[in-house]
Formats: sequence, C-alpha cells, structure tokens
Amino acid sequence: MPIQRTLEMLSPEDCTRVHEACLKILEETGILFHGENALEILKKNGARINGKIAHISRKMVEDALAKCPSTFNLVARNPERSVTVGEGLLIHPPGGEVYICDLDKGRRMGVLEDVANYQKLFQATDAVDIAGYEPIAPQDVHKRIRGISCAYEIIKNTDKPMLSPMEVENTQEMNELLTMMEMAFGSNDFFQKNYCTWCVICPISPLAYSPHACDAIIEYAKWNQPILFVPASMTGITGPPTLFSTIVLHNTEMLAGLVLAQLVNPGVPVMTSATATAGNLKLATWECASPETALLVVGNLQMSRSFYHLPSRCQCGISSSKQVDYQAGFETMQSMLLAGLAGAQVMSNSMGTMENILATSVEKFLIDAEVVERVKRILKGIDTSEDAMMIDIIQEVGHSADYLWHPATAAHCRDAFQPTYSNWDPYDNWKRDGAEEILIVANRKYKKILEEAPETMIDSALDKDLKDFIKRVSKESNII
Repeated sequence: MPIQRTLEMLSPEDCTRVHEACLKILEETGILFHGENALEILKKNGARINGKIAHISRKMVEDALAKCPSTFNLVARNPERSVTVGEGLLIHPPGGEVYICDLDKGRRMGVLEDVANYQKLFQATDAVDIAGYEPIAPQDVHKRIRGISCAYEIIKNTDKPMLSPMEVENTQEMNELLTMMEMAFGSNDFFQKNYCTWCVICPISPLAYSPHACDAIIEYAKWNQPILFVPASMTGITGPPTLFSTIVLHNTEMLAGLVLAQLVNPGVPVMTSATATAGNLKLATWECASPETALLVVGNLQMSRSFYHLPSRCQCGISSSKQVDYQAGFETMQSMLLAGLAGAQVMSNSMGTMENILATSVEKFLIDAEVVERVKRILKGIDTSEDAMMIDIIQEVGHSADYLWHPATAAHCRDAFQPTYSNWDPYDNWKRDGAEEILIVANRKYKKILEEAPETMIDSALDKDLKDFIKRVSKESNII
C-alpha cells in the first residue's frame, strides 16, 4: 500500500492553537494592505479599517475558508496533460532565479532563449507535471514586455499546464498577460470557465501586502484563476525567532489574503505554500536548505493540508550549494523526501535550484528529475496484496534454492526503479564506458533534448496572433 503520508510536527491541539493565534492577530493587530481597492472591499464586507490596517474578524475567516475548494482541475492545452491540484503529488519547476548555469557557459544572467529552452526541458521531462512560470528572468528583453515575452515562449514550447510568468508590475500588465495566455486556448471567456494558471502572491512579512500583491489578488480573482499565497518570513529576520511562532505568522498572512480573494470571487481556488524559512542570523540571510527550514515546511504543510484542507504546495529541493555537488544532492533529497512524506501536493522550485533560489542549473534540473522519481517511488510504498505475498511461490521453491529462474521473477523483473542519471554499473563496466561523472551525462542529455525538441507546438495562425499582440503592446509602450 502507499506510504501513509502523515509525517507531522504538530499535534491536533497545536494546530488549533496556531489557528486561534492567527485569528487573534488578524482581529486585534490586523494586516497592513497597501491597496485602496483591497481596503474598500474588506471594509464593505465587515472588516474594521484603521488607516491602511484591516482588522479581520473570525467570522470573515471562517466564511472565506468554507468557500475554498480542496481540489481543482488545472487545464492544459493538451487535455491529456491536465492535472488535479490537491490530489497526489505534482511537480512544477524553478521560478524566480536570477542566474542560470551549465557546464558549457558557467554562471550567467539569463536571456529569453533560456526561458524557451527550459520550457522544452519541462515538456520532455516526465517528472514535471506543470510547466510555464519563469525559471529565469530574461535580461535581453525590455522589462515592460518581459512577462508577455516569457508567455509566448511558454505557449510555443509546451502543452502542459502553464503557470504565469512573474514579470508583471501593474494591473494593465496582468491583464495583458492573462489575455495572451487565454489566446492559447482559443476562446475569449475560457478562463472564466476553467482554471488554467495561477498567480503567486507574496505577502511582505511581517503582516503586510504590497500594492502589487493587492492588485494581483483582485485581478486574478476577477479572472477566476487560482491564487497561491507564498508567505516567506524568515525566523529572526522578517519573522519571530522560533519555528512555532513563524508558523503562526505564516498562516496569519495567508489567511488575510485568502479572505480578500474570497470576497472578490467566492469559491476561487486558493493554495497556500509552505515557504517560511530559517533565517541565518550569522549571515543575516535566509537558508532554504537547513533542517529548520525543512521542519517549517512540514509544519506549514500540516496546517494547509490537514487543518485548512487547502491544496498544499511547498518550495523544496532547494540547495544553498554553489555547484552541483555532494551538498546539492543531500540538501535536495532532504527537503524533497521530507516534504513528500509530509503530504505535499505540489512541489515548486524542486528541480535545478541552487544558491537559495538565486540560481538554476540545467544539469541539476535533469538530475533532480531522478530524485523526484525516487521520491515518488518511495511514496508508492509496498504492495501488500495477497498476490504480492506469494506464499505459494515461497513454498514451491522451498529450501536451498533461488528465485532467479522462477517465472514469477521474470514477470516482475521490470517492476523495480531504475536510475536515469546515476550509475549502478559495476566499477569495471563504468570505467570501460568512460567513467563519466553524472554532470557530463546530464549535460549530454540536455543538449539531446534541445536538439530533438519540436520547433513549435502551436500553429502558424496562433503564432502570428501572439507575436502581433506583443508588437502592439510594445508599440503602445514606445519601446519599438
């Protein structure tokens, strides 16, 4: 049977204490919303407003939580690739990194070609369920059209579900981005009837939402697209110094945004992300790969999945290593396996990420695909059916024999996990075949994927419409 993913850090009583503390803070201290529209919506629906601080009642929180679905269908252009968020484990790739690195060019700033190449990798890699997002910010594109330029490369190079690029700064750019992404589905009202992407919202810890975050919650809710809340407080820096108190802050910030989203569009899917991290007080930085961060992930996943019954996402597979080495390997497996055992339903930044999300490596991305498959295999657990017990075969073989030539062994010989990048050959065979390091193998595979990737996954008419849209926005913005 599958492993019972019930790894928990909090007792049921602890979860209730966290929730009650969140309600106390929301009502008494309130949340700072730097958005007039957000404050007006909250005030109209019962929040007490003091300047830019909204005091949110218990009833508002409970009413909002009651409207949130526990699962939703994320639609892909290829219906066979659509996924249900909130069931099983889904992987979506890096997002927000500044630098990209590979064996050929080293560490460098990203360009639009890198965005396109990553989408090709996402499309070709079975471990990736959801594509899009923004694995690297392209520095060769004007900032005003960076978001829609990334969207074009996403639409062109993958038919998996696609997340929104993050390079948008205001409501107009959000609407342009969503309009362009909706064009890929061929209908002007497709987004109102289907969930096709989601918006990443990061509160400003402690206890605040920026103007951009306020606008994005409202716009994506109006478009009827899911909203992902990513509180990212750091213990002792932007959050209190203990793990338990940081879990309280994390969920307080999430609940405030959730209330606003449900007031704009009751029933719009909301996800919460276990993304609080341990602050490294020695260096005054965050530390995504520490044991303390892993514990925060487990605690916040438990609140999301078990207490609030919301789709549970986390950032994991992140290393603080500056290269793809032993450290990168054990830090990646530590967080991925622990999050999987804790019931994560979506893993983000889980493949290729290094330097605490500052950089992404194409070779590590592919190697991490094997880590994902290893984790998924472990989560499948052990088949405990009567057929799998094989008492009759044990008795048939009896004493002092082996099972190598038994028909049952032949029938099951391909059941076990086999690696794709790590090498299980005997030493002599590995030496004979060139004694290649795993990075070399991944680099060669990366190039092969790009060579074999289709030139485009959209027809010429849609391609023209998308390019014309970008040209029109560029012209109106006086950047061409």
